[in-house]
Amino acid sequence: MSGREERARAVGAVLRQLWLGLSTYRLFPEDMSRPTFVTAAERVAEAAAAALSMGPVEVGIRGSLFVLDGEQLPEDEAAAKLGLACFERRVELLALHGVPDPEDLAALYKVLTTASEDLREAGGAAEVLYAAGVTTMALSAVGPAPVTGADHVPEELAEAPVPASKVPDIDVLASELMIEDLHGSPADQARTLLARLKSFTGGLALEPGQGIDLQSAVHDVITQLPDEIRRALVEELVDTVKDDPVAQRLISTMSNAELTRALVDLGRTGPRDPVVMARQLAEAGVRHLDLIDLTTALQKGREEAGTIIAGLEQLGLNLDEEPPQAGGSVGEVLAGYLMGTRADDVRMIQAAVPHTERQRRDAALMALRDYLLIETDTELVGEALHVWSEEVERALGARDVELAAALVPPIREALAGSSDPERATLFENAVKHALVRDLVLDMAATVEASDGVGVQALLAPFGDAGVEALLDLLADEEDRDRRAHLLGLLRRVASGHPGPVVARLRDPRWFVVRNAANLLGATGGPVVLEQLAGATRHEVPEVRREAVKALMVAGGAAAVPHLTGAALEGPEDVRSSAVVALGAVLAPQAAEALATVARTCRNRSLAIRAVDELAGHPEGRGALRGVATGRGRPRASWRVRRYARKVQGKEALGS
Repeated sequence: MSGREERARAVGAVLRQLWLGLSTYRLFPEDMSRPTFVTAAERVAEAAAAALSMGPVEVGIRGSLFVLDGEQLPEDEAAAKLGLACFERRVELLALHGVPDPEDLAALYKVLTTASEDLREAGGAAEVLYAAGVTTMALSAVGPAPVTGADHVPEELAEAPVPASKVPDIDVLASELMIEDLHGSPADQARTLLARLKSFTGGLALEPGQGIDLQSAVHDVITQLPDEIRRALVEELVDTVKDDPVAQRLISTMSNAELTRALVDLGRTGPRDPVVMARQLAEAGVRHLDLIDLTTALQKGREEAGTIIAGLEQLGLNLDEEPPQAGGSVGEVLAGYLMGTRADDVRMIQAAVPHTERQRRDAALMALRDYLLIETDTELVGEALHVWSEEVERALGARDVELAAALVPPIREALAGSSDPERATLFENAVKHALVRDLVLDMAATVEASDGVGVQALLAPFGDAGVEALLDLLADEEDRDRRAHLLGLLRRVASGHPGPVVARLRDPRWFVVRNAANLLGATGGPVVLEQLAGATRHEVPEVRREAVKALMVAGGAAAVPHLTGAALEGPEDVRSSAVVALGAVLAPQAAEALATVARTCRNRSLAIRAVDELAGHPEGRGALRGVATGRGRPRASWRVRRYARKVQGKEALGS
């Protein structure tokens, strides 16, 4: 490769990376902390340093094309979009004087996302970028042209002046093309119209940069043509686009969605195959291959809310068959899926996925997260999550802790924290789809057969949604042994995630509430004591007894007030359990609570039970003496005092 070719390649790489950076910026404007933007800025800096090492970088902009040292750079999809973004804002020169930092890039991208009218009012793109303090990059306005009111005009501009033409508006253009005078078949009218358009535009002397305005006016005229003529004109453009520059420019004014619908309309009303025409445009280089996928999708009726969905079939996935089992498919499948969506910025980010499998996977997940943050169509979100959940299922089945830890957090960040409950529910459903019953039961059995550390690490990234999914499986499981396995798994996974378990205390199924109380005793801690105290008054005895035990296990000394209340005021069948639970709490507060029960409880057998628990409590000797001697108010009944003295005497004999 010659030095000139190497330099052109290096400059092309800078332009490509600049566009990819702009794609990330447009997703989250002015947020330079986004990982996608940070990564994009690093790539721009690396490419800029390499290009500048070969000399100054100044490229002319001719629409979607770039010119370096008088020669056109090879065409590139990303660079072409950068060129159009500049050209639309009356920029014809981009110069690189140093390696831009993230702040410089953000300033450039702010210019390239500002409406051209606003830039014009602020003095132009070049002035706005300069005013932002950027010195590593510069833009030059479209020109050259004499300055209005100047006392000197350069000689090259003074010679043979040609008065600039005014860009016609849509009504003037329609009149000039004499659309109402067209005759013959729709095909004849389309050919006549195209010839008139070529003749009219060829005679215009437009100022540099006004080509964009003319294309916009022509586009508006085409969209308002009668259906038959518009279809015939599109067919004529497709047939001549390979060799006709005017046809190329007219095709370029149509969005993918408009062009796709036009091709499908042609197929419905005539013998032409829309997919063949889409392929013809792709082969001519005026459209990319995704137009073929979009046309195929629209032909099959895959359209929702005005958005054409290429669908998973266009990724080579047969939805009637099992998903591919090839390793490392997350980068390929997710990246491919995004290529078929309407999020063009995310798709461009995906095009820069690095080479190693881990880098490709991380970049794919990063792009998927950003896509989910901006996508408002819940059906599209659901389709992406379907692919993602299958990848998660495979990672769990392979016990791949590292992959599971990478797959879950970006998607949870995008959806679980959303203020829109529907988006949060989508994430929960995707997790449930990944945590299939047989897989989870196998993991639960692994916990019982080993220390379960690996399984706990596998499920930890799912957070509340993972606990919710496991609770659903536990509620539906009929086999007793499997329920025991699931409870063992949940005791490990639910630690630090009491929310979903507390919510189950309100479940209408008593056995679900009992299981929740059991889990909260093992994992909830003092924060759930109020909820467990409420469960001690549940209508089902099994739930009440489980809640009392859970209070003692979860709260320890902090649970003493709740256990005391249950012993004195709770349902009859839980009072004795509450007294026994107080006896198991090895804290002075528990001994004092037992003494209170012995002195105040009207149920003599329960008061005597409290004395027995006091006798065995390591902190209960003083409290027992107080009950026996009648200290404290109210005093214990004489029978309880006598029993307490008897127990004291036995203790003294024993000692």
